[in-house]
Amino acid sequence: MVKSAIDIRCDAPHYELTIPARIELSGEDEEKALQNLFFAFGKARRMCYSLRQNELKGEMSKSEIIKRVQELTGLNSRYVKDAYATIEHLPPHATFGGLKNQRLREKGKITREEYKKRRNSIIYARGDKTKAGNLNLRIVEITGEKYLRVNIGDRKWLLLKLFIPDKYMKKYAKYLDGSHPYSVLIKRKDNDEGYDVRITIRAECALKEGSRLIALDMNKSHIDFCVMDKHLKNVVAIGKINTSELQNTRRNKREHQIKKVANKVKNLAKHFNADVFIGKLRTSKFKSHRKANRIVHQMPQFKLRKWIKHICVKNGVICEERSEAYTTRVGRILSPILGLDVHKCAAIAFALKLSDFHVFKLLSVVASNDVNGRRRGRRRRGSSPTGTAQRDERMKRWAAMMPFSEGGGYPETPGIRGLLFTSRLKACLPFHMVNIKIW
Repeated sequence: MVKSAIDIRCDAPHYELTIPARIELSGEDEEKALQNLFFAFGKARRMCYSLRQNELKGEMSKSEIIKRVQELTGLNSRYVKDAYATIEHLPPHATFGGLKNQRLREKGKITREEYKKRRNSIIYARGDKTKAGNLNLRIVEITGEKYLRVNIGDRKWLLLKLFIPDKYMKKYAKYLDGSHPYSVLIKRKDNDEGYDVRITIRAECALKEGSRLIALDMNKSHIDFCVMDKHLKNVVAIGKINTSELQNTRRNKREHQIKKVANKVKNLAKHFNADVFIGKLRTSKFKSHRKANRIVHQMPQFKLRKWIKHICVKNGVICEERSEAYTTRVGRILSPILGLDVHKCAAIAFALKLSDFHVFKLLSVVASNDVNGRRRGRRRRGSSPTGTAQRDERMKRWAAMMPFSEGGGYPETPGIRGLLFTSRLKACLPFHMVNIKIW
């Protein structure tokens, strides 16, 4: 279940909003009918999960699974398709209801009926624009109040009173009139404490391309950024956003701090009329000493990237994730030349990689078979050399092709264009230095 008010999944030029709500039941008949729907939907999920193993073996097709589950549960095809969608990406060994509840049942701390309720605790229906937003779980308005119309089969419906906080109704009521598709998730709380509802809306947004770009270099306690003009290739501003609060803070407070960082990035993009590019880290393959491993793997960089992307796109700012491979290497080259620390120079290198990859390749000596700074595959032993060996091989070729006696001079220095760029960059100093804190 999504705990936050706004979901962080975002695919431009659309973004998804998740509105929290709750429902109330007026009598025992409604309670009994809703419980039957919970059990039927839970049974459909488990059957789809078990039969999908046959689908992976090639013994059944998806349409056959849906037809069979529909016959055994009595649900309509839309409910069964939505149940299949909830289990489609589950791992081969999943525990419905959660492993914690299963252990509680094994120890006798909860009854069999309580365990059944916790196993069958959700009802989900995806949105459909052609069906006025949602067919099985539809939001309707009667005498100025919102109700959730629940399809329980056999042409019968439940009208459950729906409570949505006022601040969300004022902002997002226009999306609930059926003009936009919305998905609805009903979640029953443990110990019969009530029902939570999550309404997810897919809304369009208008993105405007900026004249500049912001490259974000992600680090353990700060984000270094560089603002560069797309056409002139000049650095407009560099700076740092301190994120040390994200390392040692409570879980609920951490998400609040992540949103503040994302809003800072959005404000910078608006101020400089720039597109945002986030460096994508591959922390899963990071291996070092114990303390460094703990610090790197505790970085909330996945949530940070998703929230930055969501808030930027929601406010009309283009935001993309790109590989920042080799940028630290170039940052170490630029650091003594520009008199800046390695991380800020890595942000400058990342911006250069996005705007002029040819110059970046000259500075980093990236192999010609690289795509955007990342190798396509491993080289076999005995193949063409890379790195320092490749640079030495190039020097030998240039020396053989252009002997010193010809023309009365020396061959062109490898990487001279990159060095000219750094000298031009140094001549443009001082540029605007920004230091931002999130508190």
